[in-house]
Amino acid sequence: MNTGGKCMLFLLVSFLLGLPAWCGHTLTAQEQKVLEGWLAQHSEFRVATDEDCGCADDIKQMKEGSGGAWKTVPDYHPYVATGDFNGDGVEDFAVVMVERSKQENNFALVVFNGPFKSATGSPAFMKSGLDLKYHRLFYGPPRQKPYRLLVGRFETDSGSLLTPHGRGYRLAD
Repeated sequence: MNTGGKCMLFLLVSFLLGLPAWCGHTLTAQEQKVLEGWLAQHSEFRVATDEDCGCADDIKQMKEGSGGAWKTVPDYHPYVATGDFNGDGVEDFAVVMVERSKQENNFALVVFNGPFKSATGSPAFMKSGLDLKYHRLFYGPPRQKPYRLLVGRFETDSGSLLTPHGRGYRLAD
C-alpha cells in the first residue's frame, strides 16, 4: 500500500473509532458508510487528510487546547465536522474532499443531512473548485446560536458561512 493509501486508511479508521458529540470531528459508523457509498460512485474524489491542510501546528494546538473558550479537541480533524447544521434536530456531517485530477483549487466541500437510513445518499450540498489549504471547518461554541458551519482559515473567525436554504445550503463569503 502506498503512503497516500496508508494515510487514507488511517483517516478512515480514525473516523470509525471516534465517538460523536454534539459537534465533532469524526464520523459515526453510519456516516462513514454514507460517505464510502458516495465515494464509490465518485472516484474522482478522495477524503482530504490533515496533511492536505498544511497546518500541523494548528491541528496540534486544537488537539491540546489553547485555554479560554477553545477547549481540547482530541479527535480534531480540520476537514470533518458533525452537528445539526440545518437546525432540524438531526446530526449532519460535512467533509472536505480533494479532486484527484486538479492541481489547484482542488478542494470540494460536501455536506450530508441526517438521518441516514441506508449506506446510500446524495449530499445536500457540494461545492468544488475551492482553495481550502490552511482552512478548517468551524461549528458550534464559542460562537453564538444558531450555530452555522463556517469554512475559514485558522488565524481568523471569518470565512464562508454555510446557511440552510430549502433542503440544501448556500455558501456565502
